[in-house]
Amino acid sequence: MSDEPLILCCEDEPQLLRDIADELDAAGYRVITARDGAELLAHLETCAPDLLLCDIMMPGIDGYGVLTRFRREYPHLAHVPLVFLSALSMNEAVIRGKRAGADDYMTKPINYDLLLSTIEARLRQSRQARAGMRALARLGQHLFDTLAVGVMVFDLDGQLQQANPAARPVLCAHGQTLRNALADPVRRMGACAQAGMEESLSILLDDISAQMAQIHACPADPHSGTPAMVIVFLTDPASRAVLSADAMNEMFDLTSTEARVAHLLASGLRPEEISRKMGVAPTTIAFHLRNAFAKTKTHRQAELVALVLSLPLRRTD
Repeated sequence: MSDEPLILCCEDEPQLLRDIADELDAAGYRVITARDGAELLAHLETCAPDLLLCDIMMPGIDGYGVLTRFRREYPHLAHVPLVFLSALSMNEAVIRGKRAGADDYMTKPINYDLLLSTIEARLRQSRQARAGMRALARLGQHLFDTLAVGVMVFDLDGQLQQANPAARPVLCAHGQTLRNALADPVRRMGACAQAGMEESLSILLDDISAQMAQIHACPADPHSGTPAMVIVFLTDPASRAVLSADAMNEMFDLTSTEARVAHLLASGLRPEEISRKMGVAPTTIAFHLRNAFAKTKTHRQAELVALVLSLPLRRTD
């Protein structure tokens, strides 16, 4: 399969559609053409384009209708830019398109050099956005796996879909009791999530240990394709650990050495003790601390330690 970007182009004027397709093909893009909005939406059932070019003034489903349905019905393509094509150049039309969620706007007659540069720029921004989303997904998975508090994810039917490592021992020891205690609150929050409401509640699970369950309704996110769900946090006041070096690397772009120095500092070691432990000069430790201060926007050791202790994460290094 070719790696060249796929452009889905919709234009109701046949000759202009052929001309645009020829220009895109000559520029190295793969092209699928559609003669109206209904045909474009039909193509979306069988392909995943990298960019949409769509005329606004078309019979049947016009460009605004296409945009509305595209953003609502294809959340897995939220990263795909849509560029309007139109003979309309009035500010009102541009503003309406932007407000509806269009990423760019080209007026007819088409300036093909400008069109190709616009497509290139939008595809580059889309790639950068997806790279950022992948980084956030990696960080989210890291946090999910290393949180000291138990995290459980339920679907809207109250079925447990996922549990992090901290929650699994609790499920093994008190599985049915815990599920019984959570059943009604999870159903209530599931109804809120399905209705698009962000709600939360807390319940006491154990009078002796003071263990709490914080239950959150999480509505669906059409932009990322995330379904509605209920997330439960099992909190234990006694749980507290230092933010892992891996998490510091992901969150603040610390080098492995800077993250280790910060981790050891938050673990209770003084800079001179860190120097001896790592077998490097005190000036080297001071250098890494200065870099850590700059990247985390802290100014003193106490501030850095407070930041590193700001999340209840399990110790992994």
